[in-house]
Parts: sequence; C-alpha cells; structure tokens
Amino acid sequence: MSAAKPVQLRCAIYTRKSSEEGLEQDFNSLHAQREACEAFIKSQRGEGCIFDFRLTG
Repeated sequence: MSAAKPVQLRCAIYTRKSSEEGLEQDFNSLHAQREACEAFIKSQRGEGCIFDFRLTG
C-alpha cells in the first residue's frame, strides 16, 4: 500500500484599489494587500497551499 500523495493547492493573489489616490507612494495599500495574502498562504503551507508566481501579472 502506497502513502497518499499530499494535496497541493495552487493559490493566486488578486489585489485592487478603488481609486488612484496613494498609488504614487513607495508602499501603498496594494503592496500591503499582497504582503498580507502572501503571509497567509505561507502560513497554510502545512495544509498544501503554495503560491504560484506564474499566476500573477
């Protein structure tokens, strides 16, 4: 009997901003959203979540 292969969940991140206000800043809400999402995905690595950088644009 072979061991079950762990499930991998490919995760992508989608961020958005409703206005252009603040986008000129070096670090804005889009960056904060992405960092928070990446941290969450990394925290779920034990559950099989992986961040697939090829899915980002």
